[in-house]
Amino acid sequence: MNNSSSRVFQHSGWPPKRVLEMATLFFLVCLALQFWRLFSLSATYDQALFLQELWSTAQGRPFESSLSSVLSGAVAVGDSLPWVDYLHLGQHANAFTLIGAPLVAFLGPWALPLLQVSALTAAGLVFWRLASARLPDDLAQRLTAAYFLSGAVIGPALENFHDLIWLPLLGFLVLEGLLERRAWQALLFGILLLLVREDSGLLLFSLGLWAAVRRPGSRSMGVVLMLASFTWVLLVTGWIQPLVDSSLADRFLQEKFGHLVQDVSGGTPAVVLGLLMRPLALLQALVSPPGATLGFVLALTLPLLFVPLLSLDAALLVSVPLLIALISQGRTALAVTLRYVLALVPGLYLGAVLWWQHHPELWSRRWLRRAWTAALSLGMVLTLVGNPHRSLSALIPDSVSPWVHVSATAMLERQAEAAGAVALIPAQASVAADTPLLPLLAQREAVVRFPKHTSYRDRQGVAQSVDWVVAFPGYYTPLAPVFKRERKQQRSIRRELSELSRSGRYRLVRCQGGTVVLQRAADTASVRSSSPGNASSCPWLD
Repeated sequence: MNNSSSRVFQHSGWPPKRVLEMATLFFLVCLALQFWRLFSLSATYDQALFLQELWSTAQGRPFESSLSSVLSGAVAVGDSLPWVDYLHLGQHANAFTLIGAPLVAFLGPWALPLLQVSALTAAGLVFWRLASARLPDDLAQRLTAAYFLSGAVIGPALENFHDLIWLPLLGFLVLEGLLERRAWQALLFGILLLLVREDSGLLLFSLGLWAAVRRPGSRSMGVVLMLASFTWVLLVTGWIQPLVDSSLADRFLQEKFGHLVQDVSGGTPAVVLGLLMRPLALLQALVSPPGATLGFVLALTLPLLFVPLLSLDAALLVSVPLLIALISQGRTALAVTLRYVLALVPGLYLGAVLWWQHHPELWSRRWLRRAWTAALSLGMVLTLVGNPHRSLSALIPDSVSPWVHVSATAMLERQAEAAGAVALIPAQASVAADTPLLPLLAQREAVVRFPKHTSYRDRQGVAQSVDWVVAFPGYYTPLAPVFKRERKQQRSIRRELSELSRSGRYRLVRCQGGTVVLQRAADTASVRSSSPGNASSCPWLD
């Protein structure tokens, strides 16, 4: 082994100016874009779901969310109505995320972008600390730049709020504990990592596997982490979550692994056993489709100049999360800028650090540094051109041929119209809202997704019609001619609005600027609108 591979670099502990500048720029740009997404109605369903869940937690009702119930197996694939006291715990055991509830109580919807960007920024600084203790300053800073410029970090930083934002931060802290042989640190942050979500145990299992195989001084701790993560995943998915709701087996496991396992009703043990019993199908799923699989792996490693592909440490560190990503089905399975890739970030980046620690002499080669700069630039360009989560739609068209572009001015105009419509809804009223409007209305007990639902079950289990319906069919007008999903959504909204109006159960209160507000007929006598609507003159009720 090269003597330099075991060298430890001494630093003051405070990041140098260049690293702080990178972290600050990442934080400010991502936070500004997140605020813009929220303000311009680009934030959508998950943003509202987590806002309602954390708002309910701040009110003393942990995990509660009527919006989450809309995604439950009983509602999504059954015929049940959404209900107000549904616990999101049945879908994801995201206990650690609930620490954001006090911030939501103080800042409202703006707390979620702050939490999201802060967690990913802090992870970058912890990663720099790991790299700088083992590599020269300039190389550690280059790796840190690769983190902040990676699509696998930028994408999840810009999408709707999600509970996986903690994985890089806690993963790096666990790895630091293993590298420095600080058992308390590895155990503490390992426990917190398990509380992020039920499937975060897959990441911890890989970290423990790496320690058991590659770190002689931490092998016992690695085994402990593997056993703890395996036990926790079985406990949560096999006992705790089914006590709350059967959605994990009814919907989520079926969606991801139904193509490989015929019966997922037994939960995680049944899935694992089913996969082991079909090794050839598992191997085929790992490499299919070959083009998308190769592109996924190359895109993930491009900011690191493909170094993780050469690193045994990286392979072990990402083994289980990468396995799940490659065998899962669905359009999100191999998307580089979606939140699921965050489970791969700690392993990819620490694997790169350890590879460079064993090959420090290559860093002196100018051609390699230039190639790395080109790779970082290319990766950044591809990320920006891809317009992750339509965060840059004010600058980048949603379609070039045919041309579809909603300007920043148009976004501000539609935000003003949405604000006017939402202002009519009382704070305590139940409401069915169109997807772009949900983040504006999520801080209440009873809110469901329109047009699919206009009814819900209250705490006594009694079916209730919502007091208000608010939709924004005009939001989809620029996109509908090109995108099938938006066109279908607009048609569904118009059809449901017309039906509600013709039935006499709801009466038009507002039809302006592409927004439509209906109120339940029994309550309309008490409402006064500055611009009362006339159903016969509202084009969205035709």
